[in-house]
Amino acid sequence: MPLPVPNLDDRRFDDLVEEARVRLAAHLPELTRIAPGDPVHSLIDLFAWYTETILYRANLIPERQRRVFLNLLQIPVRPARPARGVVCVDAGPTSVSLPPLLKEGSQFRGGKQALTGLGELQPTCLSLQVLSKRILTIDDLEALNLTLQDLHEQYGLRRGQTPQPFQPRRFEIGREVLNLERSLDQSLYLACIAPKQLDSHLDLLRENLAGIRLNIALAPADELEAERVSDLESRTLLWELVAAGPDGEPRFLPLEVMADTSLGGRQTGVVRLRLPKNASLFADFAYADPMFDGSKQYPPALEDAVEASRVALWIRLRCPDEPGLALGYLGLNGVEVVAQGLRRDTVVGLGTGLPDQVVALPDQQIDGATLQLQVEEEGAWVDWQGVDFLAGQGPSARVYRLNADAGYVYFGDGLEQGRRPPRGARIRIAEYRYGGGIAGNLPAGDIKEIVDASPRFKLRHEWPLQGGRDGETVAQAEQRIPQFLTHRNRAVTATDFQVLCRNNPLNPVARAEVMPGFLPGATLAAAQEEIPGVVSVFVLPPAEVGIGNWPKPTRGLLKDVFQYLLQRIQVGTELYVLSPQFLPLAVSVVVQVRDPQTEQETLNAVRAVITEYLWPLTGGGADGTGWPLAQPVQANELLTQAARVAGVRAVNGVALFRHSDAGWQRLPEAEAFSLAAYQLPELMGVRVAVGGPEDTPQLPQGIGPLQGAATDSGDGIPVPVIPEVC
Repeated sequence: MPLPVPNLDDRRFDDLVEEARVRLAAHLPELTRIAPGDPVHSLIDLFAWYTETILYRANLIPERQRRVFLNLLQIPVRPARPARGVVCVDAGPTSVSLPPLLKEGSQFRGGKQALTGLGELQPTCLSLQVLSKRILTIDDLEALNLTLQDLHEQYGLRRGQTPQPFQPRRFEIGREVLNLERSLDQSLYLACIAPKQLDSHLDLLRENLAGIRLNIALAPADELEAERVSDLESRTLLWELVAAGPDGEPRFLPLEVMADTSLGGRQTGVVRLRLPKNASLFADFAYADPMFDGSKQYPPALEDAVEASRVALWIRLRCPDEPGLALGYLGLNGVEVVAQGLRRDTVVGLGTGLPDQVVALPDQQIDGATLQLQVEEEGAWVDWQGVDFLAGQGPSARVYRLNADAGYVYFGDGLEQGRRPPRGARIRIAEYRYGGGIAGNLPAGDIKEIVDASPRFKLRHEWPLQGGRDGETVAQAEQRIPQFLTHRNRAVTATDFQVLCRNNPLNPVARAEVMPGFLPGATLAAAQEEIPGVVSVFVLPPAEVGIGNWPKPTRGLLKDVFQYLLQRIQVGTELYVLSPQFLPLAVSVVVQVRDPQTEQETLNAVRAVITEYLWPLTGGGADGTGWPLAQPVQANELLTQAARVAGVRAVNGVALFRHSDAGWQRLPEAEAFSLAAYQLPELMGVRVAVGGPEDTPQLPQGIGPLQGAATDSGDGIPVPVIPEVC
C-alpha cells in the first residue's frame, strides 16, 4: 500500500475569506458593522485569492519534485513511432527514354500527412503481372475430361516421360496473398510488360532498361496467424532473369541484389536488382502455338496474347529456404516511404561557450537515428555524436544528448560531460526526420502527390502504411518508469518478461504469459516441459470483445516481440515467443425470463456476459484479467454468470460443445471443456434460448453440424467445363 501524501494546506477561497473576517472581527470590532459593498470586503477577497493561488502552487511542489527526480533518471518519454510502407512511381507510358532518378529524401504527401522517400528510384514504364504454375490433380483433369495419357499423346512424350499438368494462375496484386500453394516449381513469375503505346519500340526500350537498377517493392503476408517464430534472420530470395539462350530455350541467370530492406520479404521494403547490360537476354517467350506456352521451363502464359507479346522481360522469384513462400504484395518501381517530415541544412543556434547549453530544434518528435548535427569549428562543419548519457564522456568529446520528444539538444559542461560548443560557433542540422503517430497509418490510395517532382512521374499507392503509433504521454511515462527501475531493461523474472512485452515500443501486446521450461516442438502439441534454460512467452494482441474477433497474434507481432526480448534476456536463455493454441468451443444456454417484453434484451445480455467471461484479455475470467491458460471451462461457471444477468428468472440448462474433425460433439453435463497448459478456449458461437427444464440446449447455428447429425447435401447441377484447346 503506498504511503498517503498529505496536502500541505487544504484551505480554499471561501475558507480564507471566512477566516479573515473572523480575525478582523476579533482585532477590529468596529469593522463588523460595515455594509456588504464596502471596499474592505474587496480587499479581503483579493488577499484570499492571492493566498489561494500561493497555496495551489505550494501543493504542486511535491509533484514537480517527483518529475524532476524522474528527469534526473534520464529515462525519456518515448517519441512517436512512424508508419512505414511502399509506393510505386512509374514513368509515363509514351516515352522510350527513362526519366531522371527520384532522389533520396523525396517528399510525398497524403492529405495533410508529409512522407519521406528512403532510397533512390529509377522509374520505368513497365507494369507487372505475377503468375505461378498451379498443379492440376487427377480430379482436376477428370473435371476437364482429360487423362495423363491424353496429355502424354498430345505433347508427343517418349516412353518413361510423365506429364506434369498445370494451369497458369494470375494473382490479383494487393487483393490476395501471393502464395505458392500447389505450385509446380515453387516459383513466382514476374512479367514486366511495356505499355501498348511502345509496342513498336520494344527493342529500344529493352536497350534502355539494360544495366539499370530495378526497384521491386515487397510486403509480407503478416496478417496470417502464427503459432511460433523460429527463424527471424533475413531469408534469401533468389531473383533470376528468365533469359533466352542461343537455342531459344530459357536460361535462369541470377540477378545481382544490390540492396534488400525487406529482409527477404519478412518486412515491408524494397529490393534493388541490377539488370544485365546485354539487352539480347530479354525475351517475351510468346509463342504462336499456345499449347507450348509455359511448357518445360518456359514462363506461364498470359491470358492476353497481345499483352504477352509486349513483355519486356521475365523474372523468376523463389525461396529455397521456404518453398511455400507467401507474400502480401509485389510492385515494380517501388520506393520505401516513412510517415515523417524531413529537415535539412538548418542553423538552429549559436554556441555560448557556457556549460550545459541547451538548443531547441524547430520540430518535436525527432527521429534520433537520423539526426546529423554539426558545429562550426575554424570555418568547417564538424559532426558531433549523439549519446544517451553525457556523464563520463570527457572534456574533448564532441557529443550531445537529444530529448527526441520535446526536440531539445543538450551539450556538455566542458569538464567530464563532453565538450562545449565554442562561443559564436554556428550549430547546424545537416538532416533529420521528425513526426510519426497513428495519423501516418494511411490506407492504400491515400498518397497521391510527389512534392516538386517531374511531371513524367506517375504515383501508385497500392499497399497501406502500417506501424505508426502516437508518442508516450507523460502519464504513461510515469507509469512505465517505476517499472523500468524494477526490471532495469533486463528480462530475469516472469514479471520482467510480462512488463517488457506489454511496454515494448515495437509492437505492444495486451497480455503476456510466461512458461519457464516449456519447449515447443514442430507444433505446440509436440511440446516438452521442465527443460532447463528454456523460456516460452505466450502473447496476445489488443482486440475488441466479440465472437469472431478472438485476439490471435500474427507473425509480425511474434517477430517484433522476439527481437525485442532477445536483446534483454540472460546469457544461455533459449527464448520462444508463441501464440496459445485456441480450441473451438460452443455454448448453449436455456433460460426463463422475468418479463416477456424484454426477452430479447435479456437473451442478448446473457450472450454478451458469456462472451466476455470467456474473453482471454482484460475483463474475462473470474478475476477480470482474461481467461487463464489451461483452466478448464465448467458448465456450472457459465450457469452462474447467466443467472446473474438482470431479467433472468432461472437457468434451466447449459451445454458445452467441442469441435473435432467429425463435427461438433456435445460434452456430458459433468464433463469440463479441458485445456492443456498452452491452450485457450475460442468461443465460436453462443445460443441463448427460452425454455423449461425439459428442453435440451441445442448447438448454435451457423458453425457446422453436430457429430452424427444428417446433413443436407443439396441438389447438385452438373455443368460441363470445356478446356481452352486450340
